[in-house]
Amino acid sequence: MRSLILLALVLLAPAPAAAELWRWTDESGTVHFTAERDAIPPRYRDAASALEHPSARPAQEVPAAEPGAIAIAVRAGAPVVADALLNGVALRLLVDTGADRTVIAPEALARAGIALTGPTIRIVGVAGSAVATLVSVPRLDLGGARIGPLAVVAWTVPADGVDGLLGRDVLDAFTLTVDTASGRATLTPR
Repeated sequence: MRSLILLALVLLAPAPAAAELWRWTDESGTVHFTAERDAIPPRYRDAASALEHPSARPAQEVPAAEPGAIAIAVRAGAPVVADALLNGVALRLLVDTGADRTVIAPEALARAGIALTGPTIRIVGVAGSAVATLVSVPRLDLGGARIGPLAVVAWTVPADGVDGLLGRDVLDAFTLTVDTASGRATLTPR
């Protein structure tokens, strides 16, 4: 019986009011916003206007990618990862607009039959600096686009499930569009 009375009280209790947002302008022309109408100075209250609550964007049909564009599936909150081929060997490369050069793990280069020969270089990133090797690859296939010959950095990226980073040396040949609402990114050749 006690549980039934408690349930009735919960159901009959008034629902919390939806938050309001008010806009008002002072004598100097400065626009103010507040969630409490009583916070508006009395002389401006009559001219204040209640703003409508934003609504969710309606679902839209995702247009098809332009001819020649490379479509990449994107999960909300996850990094953008592009599939590529190096000598016919599949690679997963993290799209990194902050990386100057494309980086491929030495293990992935070995799988593709690419020798780790080339000059030693120092790379610098957010995690510090390291010594790596600059390796020339004949061609990187990215969704039908062929890039190469290309000098890539041979270094292991500390991220699970990827073979490296797709840097601006490749990305500059494309326009990158990321639409997380539709779950798709596209690389369109310039």
